[in-house]
Amino acid sequence: MCYNGAEEIAERQEVSEQMKVPFSSLLEEKKPFLGTFVQSGSPEFLEASAYAGFRYAAVDLEHTYYGVERTAEMIRAGEAADLCMLARVPCLDAAWIKKCLDFGASGIIVPNIDTAEQARQAVRLCRFAPEGLRGACPGVRANCYGKGGAEYYTRSNRQVAVIPLVETPEGVRNFPEIVATPDIAAVFLGPVDLSVAMGLGGDTTAPQVRQALLDMIGEANRAGVPVGALAVNPAFARELLDAGLNFLAYGIDTILMYQTCRQVIEQVLGE
Repeated sequence: MCYNGAEEIAERQEVSEQMKVPFSSLLEEKKPFLGTFVQSGSPEFLEASAYAGFRYAAVDLEHTYYGVERTAEMIRAGEAADLCMLARVPCLDAAWIKKCLDFGASGIIVPNIDTAEQARQAVRLCRFAPEGLRGACPGVRANCYGKGGAEYYTRSNRQVAVIPLVETPEGVRNFPEIVATPDIAAVFLGPVDLSVAMGLGGDTTAPQVRQALLDMIGEANRAGVPVGALAVNPAFARELLDAGLNFLAYGIDTILMYQTCRQVIEQVLGE
């Protein structure tokens, strides 16, 4: 089939726009899906995880060494491999949230959400006026550098996923109010921080942590809000999914690389 110049450009632009995977599109499949957090800054890892079957990745700006420049490149790489690209920002901060969304992140995971008011503030920082407080610029990547026009602001308010991360005993106590926050796309549970905060040294399978996670999964299911969590071993992951978890972050890219290397040592050298 032949195209004139304008038709070919329009088709390429349409394909380019289809590369971005909204978080809502994964939820609409109505079946559990897996992803991971990325700290290494490796585009190759993102591509490999997508080819292996992961559906999303969250650039972990809370715990990694790099900043906004690398984040933009990671989002591009993940989108090119058909991953839904999220960003876990370091904190509930307008500047970090704005930059990640301007780069084209499909959603924001906001850590250390302990109250419903913090969850509401996270929503406001991810929404343009009149629904929120997000600063607007027409020339950013998320708006195709101006191609999206005025519709960009409405579309972004509708599509950007706001995901509060609950990971403290205070957040557990306030979970029913947090999960009732209007316009959140999902909630995410952080068992490692919760375990440390409980004085359990990061043991995510400790009975107190396990019960808190199961209680929150049940609460989210009853509220009709999708719920995700971190897991670092298959048995624990399956238990959470069986309890009603909708999506899972399996480990972190650095942990997955370490685990794979250890498996090679054990299987080849028996050590």
